[in-house]
Amino acid sequence: MAYNFPVMFNSTILDVVIGLIFVYLLLAIICSTINEWIASKLELRAKNLRAAIGQLLDCQSGSGDAGADANWFLEKFYKHPLIAGMHDQREKTIAHPSYLPSRAFATAVMDIVTPATQGALNFDQLEAGIMQLPEGDVRKALLAVIQNADRDIKKAQKNIETWFDDTMERVGGWYKSKMQLWTVLVAACLTFAANADTLRMTHILWINPTQRSQIVESAKVRIGDSTGAATAATKHELSELDDLIGWGKETYRRSENYWINLLFRILGWFLTIVAVSLGAPFWFDLLNKIVNLRNAGRKPETAEQNAAASPPQPPPTPVRA
Repeated sequence: MAYNFPVMFNSTILDVVIGLIFVYLLLAIICSTINEWIASKLELRAKNLRAAIGQLLDCQSGSGDAGADANWFLEKFYKHPLIAGMHDQREKTIAHPSYLPSRAFATAVMDIVTPATQGALNFDQLEAGIMQLPEGDVRKALLAVIQNADRDIKKAQKNIETWFDDTMERVGGWYKSKMQLWTVLVAACLTFAANADTLRMTHILWINPTQRSQIVESAKVRIGDSTGAATAATKHELSELDDLIGWGKETYRRSENYWINLLFRILGWFLTIVAVSLGAPFWFDLLNKIVNLRNAGRKPETAEQNAAASPPQPPPTPVRA
């Protein structure tokens, strides 16, 4: 059986899908912007980094006394010039940095365990400094980290950097989980505030070819920008959504029954929340693929259509011998 793929690619269904994806993309961009604002105001990245460093450097005192401060090493780390210089001193309270290079972390740790060393540090000095620390988590961890450094100070430093990076990767997973929860909450609030009902939007796009074609053209413009997943939604793009989202703009009734109507609306909101939570990069990539698929699926013109489109040519003038 032969299938006419070009007809399917240029169908109304495909344009409706493009329209929905375009709406999801714009809402996901707005959601991402709100998430970044929340993360900045609540200092989520800084708190995440503080938790990671605390996990690495706590439970290590500076002496063997039973009453010694268990967070001695952690406090020395934050007082180190390399680390203290990264804090924001403009605020009344010193803000924790939101990013720390692994090289700065390793250098500060090595300086703390070898306070009396002058000049270039070698492996023996580093090992001796770690051995002088009292029993604690940092001492155990550092001895394990430098064990396979082949007594090379550069390899030892690299191993400490890797130790930090591995921990940050693990803690970064916790941060992503927290941000995913924030994303769902923001997506839910945004969906309800905009009354972004997927079922309603689908209906409008299906019955309104003018708006459908306008949104498809806007989608083409958006994917023409390589940073389309990060670029803020323009006023023109948002204005094209006026009939698709918003309260008090229902153009049809799904049912005369109030509860059935409410059930459909909740379902439409739920679908939008799930879609927006997937993120702008996901929808931008999908939009790019589908628009390219739509363009590639255009039916080629037949010989008859080409002949009809071409103006008739006058017969050639005979050449006399």
